[in-house]
Amino acid sequence: MNAGNPPGYLLAQIESALCSAFPSKTKLEMMLRHQFSINLEEMARGEDFTEIVYKVVHLFQASNRLAKLINKALKDNPENPELKAIKEKFQITTSLVNILLPLEKNLIKQMQQAYQACCPDELLDDWEDELPDSLAEILESFEDIPEPTDDEKLIVKFVDRLLETGDIPKPKAEQLKQWIKENANNPSDLLPQSSSHSQNYQQQNLDAQPYLLIKLDSSKQYHRQRQPNYLVSAWFIPDISNYDYLRNHQKCKFLETPTADVESEQDVFSLEELPKLIEFFLEQLIQYSREYYGKPRIAFFLPYKLLNYEIEKIKIPDNYDLIIPLGIEYSVILRSLKRFKNYRHQGKWLKKWTQIQDNSQTICLSNFALSNFDSWQELYVDLEEREAIAVKLHQPPCEQILKVIDRTAIPVTLWLRKNDFTTINCQDELEQLLNCKINELPEKVKQQRLEAFGKGNKEEHIGHHLALLWEDPYLLPPQIDYTTL
Repeated sequence: MNAGNPPGYLLAQIESALCSAFPSKTKLEMMLRHQFSINLEEMARGEDFTEIVYKVVHLFQASNRLAKLINKALKDNPENPELKAIKEKFQITTSLVNILLPLEKNLIKQMQQAYQACCPDELLDDWEDELPDSLAEILESFEDIPEPTDDEKLIVKFVDRLLETGDIPKPKAEQLKQWIKENANNPSDLLPQSSSHSQNYQQQNLDAQPYLLIKLDSSKQYHRQRQPNYLVSAWFIPDISNYDYLRNHQKCKFLETPTADVESEQDVFSLEELPKLIEFFLEQLIQYSREYYGKPRIAFFLPYKLLNYEIEKIKIPDNYDLIIPLGIEYSVILRSLKRFKNYRHQGKWLKKWTQIQDNSQTICLSNFALSNFDSWQELYVDLEEREAIAVKLHQPPCEQILKVIDRTAIPVTLWLRKNDFTTINCQDELEQLLNCKINELPEKVKQQRLEAFGKGNKEEHIGHHLALLWEDPYLLPPQIDYTTL
């Protein structure tokens, strides 16, 4: 698909423009004779007029002269609006295709994400058709979408969004930037033009909070064989402040998993394989290291059975032979996988998360409810009556307690994985930890883990045993499928 072989919808539009400008066989014959010294009868004789036009376009396409056909036709009939429009569209489309077609195989997902980002909200809210699965289909789909009223073409917005993914090889990215300069109505609104813009962009990167999302879900193989194997997926978000899983998700990178063994289920891994798998994900982040400066916060989406697994203590191998648990080097937070399976309490969850954000500058202690109930029924009643937004637990929650936390849409829960301390008062230690602003809690938990790591096993420390459930309803993989997750 290049200037000599454009997509089918564009060929049809060229034929339509020629029929509009030269509505009879005689007028078309005159144009070809005057502009090309071509005898129409030698090209196409005895056919229906639309078939003649089709054959003319086909012959010019075969000789890679469609641009010349359009230009000469416009010279012969300079006032025809369809010819004027098709000249611009042909130039824009074919020049873009020449740049992007070599990238289609490896970057079709990024192209689909950029396409979605250009679609009106109502199309995203009521998505019935499958996404276009080729560059040609993406460009053709733009024909069915009304052009925006902000004076910028959809195809230009598509290229701008594609550049924002950061996945385009540098030489091609430079070609796309030049393409925008030549074809955008307002290139300065899309491309950085000043050093101040560059400085601002660098500052945004400096302030960005990146996230690594890792989802583990029990596989069918696990249910059949009663073995702890899990389906694993991962995504990377360079800057959470510039991300929306529904509307602005093109900057979220889907990470690859290692090629599975021929005899094993695709993307299925055991807990023993998890350290190497996490290492594999972290190594992929190196290619994005210029997009962010902070260490990523790692969010694990887990089934109930794994929420009490000490995932923050997983030791990641490295080149330095230093055994450092994951939660020491990174801020590790937990998410309940169950909350995204046909979750009926989305509204309550969003409301409570808004309360968390509104109280982000207040001390945690004033927002956390203490739960020491043995009965899940008592806990449910207590949380509902309090309209609690955060909970602290002095012992690991059983599955029933975790279900109550999900059922009552609690966004933040902090608990101790053990409480049989002999030299410290865990309740006092938790209260000291919670003497911080609620938005600082993930980093405070990481700090406690770091302090505990420094002491080793010589002293008791709650930092060895902290678990934080941090349910941000806006921190999700792009276009997550709630029915299959």
